[in-house]
Amino acid sequence: HSALTHLQWSNSTDSVIDNGAPGTLPEGGATTEVLERIKDLSVQETAEVKRRRNHEHSFMYRLPPELITEVLLLAVDWPWWEVEKLRALASVSTAWRDTILSCNRFWPVMDVMASEEARAVTMKRNREGPMDIWCWERPSESTVEKFMIDVQTLQPARVRFVLYEYCWPSRIFMDWLRDNTSSIVDIFLGNLGMSNSAAYLDLSPDGPNLRHIDLRRMSLQWQSPRLSNLQTLFLSNLNHNVPSVNHLYDILSSSPALERLCLLDVIAPDDQALGSVPSTTSPIDLPVLKTLAFDRVSNAITRGIIPLIRARDCDTVKIRERDPAPSLELQQATIELITKAITLSRILKLKAETYGGANLHICSEPVIAMEWVYWAHDQPGVDVTLLIPSEDMLPKLWGYLGDRLHSHGGASRITSLEVDWEGEAFPFPFALLEHCTALTELRFDERLGALLHPLLRFLGRGGINGGSMDVRSTFPLPNLSSLHFYARVLPSLDDCVNVTKELLEKRYPALQDNVRAADVQPLGDLYLPVTVVDSLKQCQVRTSLDIEKVVNGTFLG
Repeated sequence: HSALTHLQWSNSTDSVIDNGAPGTLPEGGATTEVLERIKDLSVQETAEVKRRRNHEHSFMYRLPPELITEVLLLAVDWPWWEVEKLRALASVSTAWRDTILSCNRFWPVMDVMASEEARAVTMKRNREGPMDIWCWERPSESTVEKFMIDVQTLQPARVRFVLYEYCWPSRIFMDWLRDNTSSIVDIFLGNLGMSNSAAYLDLSPDGPNLRHIDLRRMSLQWQSPRLSNLQTLFLSNLNHNVPSVNHLYDILSSSPALERLCLLDVIAPDDQALGSVPSTTSPIDLPVLKTLAFDRVSNAITRGIIPLIRARDCDTVKIRERDPAPSLELQQATIELITKAITLSRILKLKAETYGGANLHICSEPVIAMEWVYWAHDQPGVDVTLLIPSEDMLPKLWGYLGDRLHSHGGASRITSLEVDWEGEAFPFPFALLEHCTALTELRFDERLGALLHPLLRFLGRGGINGGSMDVRSTFPLPNLSSLHFYARVLPSLDDCVNVTKELLEKRYPALQDNVRAADVQPLGDLYLPVTVVDSLKQCQVRTSLDIEKVVNGTFLG
């Protein structure tokens, strides 16, 4: 009906032209064109009705304009920002289109890989706001020359973020950058071909403190007063102009808001030239640090900086020293550092070694994302090797680790634990396993078999109350469904067989009236040294488990 009201005609050959006003049609075409116009107007009217209904009923349209802007900004694919993607987002609705076109925050990128037309649109939509300059990949020299014409139209004060991957065709951008660092707060630099001596940027002493630093085969002026209050410091493949221990200490100790600290393959030609800090140096407090990664870093830096860091909220910790023999000790500070990362892990591996001194490798395969810092999402976990102090100190440290795990709500995400241990070196802290309440898979590889007896006694220690069975009590690791133990020798076959039989009868007692008595999951598989299994199958074991199917042998040696 609405469409028809736009039409006006008389008994003559009057019809409708594009603006809805009467017009004269050629003979024979009046009826067809009127019908086509009715169809077009009907489609337009239907679309308008739908838009009004969406606007009236959509929750998003009832939000304040400022919130709508923030929601749409979150929808932008910033790592791959381009004009065409913004147009696609703006085409969803008229309101979205108006918001995107009118707000310069959607148009912050000057990209060398974009077309000249796309950059013209960007400059039109963002005439005065902050700009991010992207000069990356390997553009041709002619492309860079056209890009530089656009860059030089910007007032330097508008340039807040620079992403630059140096290559020979883009060297003129590096010349421009050296003279325009005073307003930059975020800087991501990569080196795709510059000599080490030239891969260096001097920061203007005047200007705001930097916020995010991401350098790959590039270096900065480390004593710059602008290197404080950082949120991110990422250095990779740096073997020239490496920051000294003192410079790094000053940067970190003045950046309490630091969230990500990654040094990967940062190796100075001369470790001694990096210096050291006095033993009385104050700790580095980083209360909001989420990621800490030191992987193949000069020993002077690792040994001088890591012991000073105090961070209780790290989700991801990865520390790999250059030397095979570790230098970091298992102490309260390192326990604080790794506890939360342990609680966020799903798979954990513990390996005790005596090579180069007793040490413990704790690993849950964390992932350090290699994307540029804005878009990097690390995977939580821990990977660190620590020196074990004297055996008389271990109980106190294990107890402290247990307290820290308890303060974080336990390690309830860990479902699989692998232990490679040398039992003669130091005892295994079985009490810590009680914090892994969701553990379903447990694997021990212990050369001398000294841990088998205490492990089985630990698993079967529940259910005792005044000398009688209390089925309401909880055994350790109630969700355990798979247990593997590998050894090369056994200290006492009879003791191992007896404690295994006791465990099976106590933790998995025979069914009474088809009702399971214990409050644990049944074992799906149990792998023990074959001599234990052969002897066990000669005994009468009162258990609900099918011994022939569940219990399997592993060969000694």
